[in-house]
Amino acid sequence: MRYPKLRDRIASFLDIPVHIPSPVNYGNDLRTKVDGGFLHVRSERTELILSPEALGTVFLLPAIAMRRRLVGGACDPVWLGNTERILEQVNEWWGWQEIRPGFAPGNPGQPSRSVGLAFSLGVDSFYSCFFADPPPNLLILASGFDVPIERKDILIPMCNSLATVAEVSGKDWTVIETDLRKHRLFRRVSWEASHGAAVAFLGHLLQEHIGSLLISSSYDQNHLGPWGSHPDLDPYWSSSRLSVRSIGHEVSRSEKIRRLVNHPVARSLMKDHLRVCWEYPSSLGNCGYCHKCVLLRMTLLWFAPGLKLRTLPEDIPLVQAIEALPPLPNDLSLNFRRELVGHLDPPVDRALQKLIRRSEESIKKITHGSL
Repeated sequence: MRYPKLRDRIASFLDIPVHIPSPVNYGNDLRTKVDGGFLHVRSERTELILSPEALGTVFLLPAIAMRRRLVGGACDPVWLGNTERILEQVNEWWGWQEIRPGFAPGNPGQPSRSVGLAFSLGVDSFYSCFFADPPPNLLILASGFDVPIERKDILIPMCNSLATVAEVSGKDWTVIETDLRKHRLFRRVSWEASHGAAVAFLGHLLQEHIGSLLISSSYDQNHLGPWGSHPDLDPYWSSSRLSVRSIGHEVSRSEKIRRLVNHPVARSLMKDHLRVCWEYPSSLGNCGYCHKCVLLRMTLLWFAPGLKLRTLPEDIPLVQAIEALPPLPNDLSLNFRRELVGHLDPPVDRALQKLIRRSEESIKKITHGSL
């Protein structure tokens, strides 16, 4: 959590809550104001619903992290009841106070039968697209999350990839643009802690079209830890109209890639459309040398050594790319690399083991320094 700014400390001291607007707004281009900051959501293909549950989902964690209460009018009773469990979980993980929101319970609704999938074109969401049960009907791409909405040079190719994957796999698709990550209050919590709520927000915006939202798990069930999207947290963003589900945590990341490269349709689509890079993304796709790109290159070397992705440059030799990487910042990320040890060519394996040792030493120093 980022340290509260003076404005937030004063608001907490004076017990000034974060007010969520009560009216429910419908449309393709919607704006509202929360805690003095404007929020914009837009979708050319799909009508959206900006409801108290949607806004409450994205501003609950920032409010309590700043030691402020979230308040509003009537909201969905299931969503309101679930906030108690959310507060218990984040208090256990991060020590945030359990400041219960102040809403009146409204009337429950009826969910649609369609299933939506938050689809980033990455490994986890590709896996969910092809192996989720029940399968998704709608693929949802967020513009403004990993890629800023101003980067049209990247977002337009991503939208084209989304449309192609949806057409080939027999699904519908939509894109939601939002400046949520620029909102002053939302920025007070790290993206690592808040991204699950942001993804659930997309589902609430689409509650007229889907009754379930699938969030692809970043980690498998043997390597879970405090994280913004988590099987123990994601379902509690649900309401009576929207069921939020975490999916894919029963399978390791390397196993996901193994299954994908052995699926004829998924393998073909991944060649042109797989994107994992968020540090240095480009119109082509991936940079080829950041931590996530190098992890993908190593995993493909294990399971599909002859597979070349058009979205993944390999200008820098793999051993050199591994050696150039900075230490990894946490043990959760290291688990993905430990899975690969012993399965790669000897020079690559040695470089990987050195990276793991460097990272372990760095993490130990950081941990001891913070005690």
